[in-house]
Amino acid sequence: EVIPDEKLEPRHLAHLKLARTIAAKVFYTPPPVYVAVIPPASDRVRTAGMYSTATGEVYISLEMMERGKAMVDTLVHELAHHRQYRTIGEAEDLTPAHAESMTNIAAAVVEKVAGGELDDLLKEVVW
Repeated sequence: EVIPDEKLEPRHLAHLKLARTIAAKVFYTPPPVYVAVIPPASDRVRTAGMYSTATGEVYISLEMMERGKAMVDTLVHELAHHRQYRTIGEAEDLTPAHAESMTNIAAAVVEKVAGGELDDLLKEVVW
């Protein structure tokens, strides 16, 4: 269940704005990024995020939006699925292709941070 932006707390909205900006800076055509209530994958495993191959959308659990670090970790993981799916047509979790995509996405994020491209947004983040 997607949570509309207007229903998010200011902290969550600041983190979502950062997530969307990262996606836009990493991809020429970025996937839409939403905050959602995501049911757990099982009794023992919560779901931090999801990537829909059908729609090309990224969903980040509201729980992960509490802290910037958790949001960025989840975002990198889900954006890697997007890259993996667009490149080879699969979005399997933690395969060599997914791991390579995560590394590439994380490196791009570090490059943007180091270049000061996210400075204004990072001031609003609760780490």
